[in-house]
Amino acid sequence: MKKIQKITAIILTAMMSVSVAGCGSSSSTTTDKSSSTTPPTQSVAGEKAKDFKGAQLVVATWGFTAKSVKEISKSFEETYNCKVIIDETSGNSDRLNKIMAQKNNPEIDVALMTDSFAALGSEKGLFEKIDTKVVTNLNNLYDFAKSTDGYGPCYSVVRYGIIYDADTVKTPPKSYKDLFSGKYNGQLSLPDMASTAGPYLLTTLAEKSGGSATNVQPGFDLLKANKDNVKQWYLTSSDVQTAFTTGEIGVSVFMDMNMPALKKSGLNVKWVDPEEGSFSAAAAVNVVKNSKNPELAQLFVNYLISDAVQNQVADKLSEAPTNKNATMSDEKKVYLAFGQKAMDSLKKFDWTNINTNKAAWIEKFQKEVATQNK
Repeated sequence: MKKIQKITAIILTAMMSVSVAGCGSSSSTTTDKSSSTTPPTQSVAGEKAKDFKGAQLVVATWGFTAKSVKEISKSFEETYNCKVIIDETSGNSDRLNKIMAQKNNPEIDVALMTDSFAALGSEKGLFEKIDTKVVTNLNNLYDFAKSTDGYGPCYSVVRYGIIYDADTVKTPPKSYKDLFSGKYNGQLSLPDMASTAGPYLLTTLAEKSGGSATNVQPGFDLLKANKDNVKQWYLTSSDVQTAFTTGEIGVSVFMDMNMPALKKSGLNVKWVDPEEGSFSAAAAVNVVKNSKNPELAQLFVNYLISDAVQNQVADKLSEAPTNKNATMSDEKKVYLAFGQKAMDSLKKFDWTNINTNKAAWIEKFQKEVATQNK
């Protein structure tokens, strides 16, 4: 127990990247003929809707996606005669830390966070298991999006791969290991170990250097040997976006959901699916244990993974939907994962292994890698 507490304390106090749950745009709209004062007789799933008489459901999410989540929730509010309140507690660690602090009297009903942090929250007993009698849309999800232990499913997924500026990087990298070939020295932006993708990259480099997920020393050796060739170790998406736009960096291990913003800034950025595979970074939705509105919270989970809402995920959140029936515009398919083949190709990770070791990896990274030689 002390080991878990120590791990949690170090991880939750680190500045975390706000991976997954994207930059909400308003390119798609939802037609809703329901009255804003009188709930309809049928819910989005077709069953008779229950009137919750104005109850307030608190949904915690990333600040930069709050507006989009609120917009997506409008039909839910009208269907169940309730009000969705958005808690804009920023990073994954901040949200999880807040839920832990309020464990005996939670203010939050529903929590959105990356699957690795959701797994940690489940281990800490912070979430309720999903009521399959209420959450009936689970069968429509890709298998990876279904929790194997009965907790909240993943409602969206983004990929970490390689993004490069084609105006400054003439030879695109083919793999993560190729980033250390010497061709990109001084142009590299890589995730800090305290970020979401840091452990993903470490594990992958270890596996391709003679190690494994449980023996990451070869990965550390590669990072340490090349630490002076890395221009930026980033913690947040904004760090990378700024460095790209100022010309500080030319190539990064970064999320597909950031491609539109980078392109809109005028950059000629390109996407690479590395030979080792793109990293899966999914976002899960969970019902907080001892929630003041447990039934409504379960209904919100079902709503978020419904066909109707999943059809909006790509446009509203710039993330890929996890419902197999969901649609996506051709424009979004250029950079977001879509379809069974794309989902099967995503590289997944053992969250238990990462959560158990992440604190030690962060400490080792700070001592051996983050401090560059003078």
